[in-house]
Amino acid sequence: MTQDPEIRVTWNIHWSCNYRCSYCLFDGHWTDYGKRNAYLTPDEWLVHWKRLHERHGRAYVVINGGEPFAYPRFVTLLTEVSRMHWPINVTTNGSLHLDDYLRHVDHSKVSLSLSFHPQYHTVQEFLTIVRKVREGGVQLGCLNFVAWPPMLADLPAVLEAFKASGESLKVIPFIGQWREARYPDAYSPDEKALLGMTAGEPGEKDWLAGKRRKGMLCRAGHRSALLLPDGKVTRCGQIGDPGIFSDFLADGFRLLDAPAPCGVELCPCDEWKVIPDEKTPDQAGAWLP
Repeated sequence: MTQDPEIRVTWNIHWSCNYRCSYCLFDGHWTDYGKRNAYLTPDEWLVHWKRLHERHGRAYVVINGGEPFAYPRFVTLLTEVSRMHWPINVTTNGSLHLDDYLRHVDHSKVSLSLSFHPQYHTVQEFLTIVRKVREGGVQLGCLNFVAWPPMLADLPAVLEAFKASGESLKVIPFIGQWREARYPDAYSPDEKALLGMTAGEPGEKDWLAGKRRKGMLCRAGHRSALLLPDGKVTRCGQIGDPGIFSDFLADGFRLLDAPAPCGVELCPCDEWKVIPDEKTPDQAGAWLP
């Protein structure tokens, strides 16, 4: 039986996207962030992924961006990396190179999570993409939707359309500022209920309370890490540049020797729930997001 991966790497492959969603974390900053993108060939990347394998074992890899499929020769890169590291899950808007992906990628090793962006496709257009990849044998992780406040009025109808098609939509609370209000704190009680952010059972934490981890001992950087587009490695997406501790493109790259306290207020992505051993009851993370 094949062992589970020993570590997890989230790879922000580049800060570039063919969409310009209003609610994106990088909205208005694509040009500045893009200056840090490192465009290596698949063969050049493989040198570094091989070194990771030799030092830390096989990794579970989550790839996002930007839009991963906009990266040059991404399908070739994905195919080659998956020979030594798997499972791999790619978060994509589904608009680029899917036919090439369906033909060449090993679906037993690589899965997709598709993001629904109402500013760029209708519900039915998106569900057509979902049906296409399912029929192509692709494993699907999540179908994601960011609950930007202006889109909440349409959310009940959207959820019903997904349900009617036999699909489930993962609704992600918006984190950021809109109309001088800071979210997710600014959601109304009814909106929090719609988004599944309120506690269900007595004694259960609501969404916000369950994501506050500052000061808690965390494996991010030790058993998981975030690989940035310039090759720098930080502990996680929440801490970002202040948490950079190594360079994936350098011979001396290694993960941290031990867990360290969390330094951020909110951990919406649960990057600490990633290792299948040493689990505690609230740390049983799934391999597909």
